[in-house]
Amino acid sequence: MLLHISHNDLDGVSCGVLTKRFLREVDNIYCNYNEIDHILAEINTAEYERILITDMSPSRRAFERLQGEIEIIVIDHHESSTWLKEITETVHDISRCATMLTYEWLADMGKDVSSYRDLVECVNDFDMWHLKRKDSLQMNMLFMKLGVERYMDRFVRRPYNGFNEDEMLIVDLETERRDKYIHAASKSGFAMKDANGLDFFTVFAEEYSSELGNHIIKDLEMDYVIIINMQRKKVSLRSRPAVDVRKLAELNGGGGHKNAAGFSFTFDFCVMDFLRDIGVVYEG
Repeated sequence: MLLHISHNDLDGVSCGVLTKRFLREVDNIYCNYNEIDHILAEINTAEYERILITDMSPSRRAFERLQGEIEIIVIDHHESSTWLKEITETVHDISRCATMLTYEWLADMGKDVSSYRDLVECVNDFDMWHLKRKDSLQMNMLFMKLGVERYMDRFVRRPYNGFNEDEMLIVDLETERRDKYIHAASKSGFAMKDANGLDFFTVFAEEYSSELGNHIIKDLEMDYVIIINMQRKKVSLRSRPAVDVRKLAELNGGGGHKNAAGFSFTFDFCVMDFLRDIGVVYEG
C-alpha cells in the first residue's frame, strides 16, 4: 500500500487523481504546507510500503524522523524541496507543475497514462500561470466548486476530454460570480509601500487568490499583492515577474513560487505586526 500525501490545491489533488487511477492501492491525504510535518509524525509506517509526497515537501526535521523506517519519494516543483534530491528519491523540476511530473513518473514506470495528457497539460497551464488555455482557469473553477472528493471521483472515473454540459453550466455561472467578486474585492483593499519602496496591495478575500492578485497587479499597477483569507487562516502572495514573494512566505513558515506563494497563520496572527515587519508606509 502506498501513502500519497499531496497539497490540497488543483495541482496537488490532480497528482492524486493520477496515482489513484493508475496505482490503485493508494491512500490519499491532502493538506496545506504547514500540516505535512504533523501528518508524517502521526503515520504508522507499518501500514505502508512507501510514502509519496507531491507538490510540497516536509521540513528536514520531519523527514529525518522517518528516514530509514520507510521509503519516501518526493515529486515537487518548488525551490524549497531542492535539498531532498541529496537524500531520497526525488523528481524535481521548477519549470513544470507536480501533476506533470507525476504523469511522467508514472509513464517511466510503464503505465499507459496517455489518456490523461489533456488534463495534465490543462493543470500545468493553470498552476504555472501560463494561461494559454482558456479551459485552465475554468478547470480550477470546477475544482473549487466540486471540492476534493467530487473532483477526484470525476477524473479518476474518466479522463478529461472537455467539459460536459453540466460542468460547463457550473463554469459559466461561476465565471459570472468570479468577475463580480474580483471587482468588489479590488475596491476594498489598501495600497501601501514597503521598506524597499515597492508598491503592494493588501486585501481581505476568501476566493480566487490568483485571479484577484493578477487583476490588482495589472489594473492597479502594484508590485505585489497580499491576500488575507481569515476563514482559512491563510495568506496568499502574488507578484509581478521581477518581484520574489516566495522569501516572504518562507519567513512566515510557508512556501511556493517566486511570483505565487503563501503561508498559513494561527489565531494570534496580527495583520499590523506582519505589515510592520516589512516596513510598511501606509498610503491611505
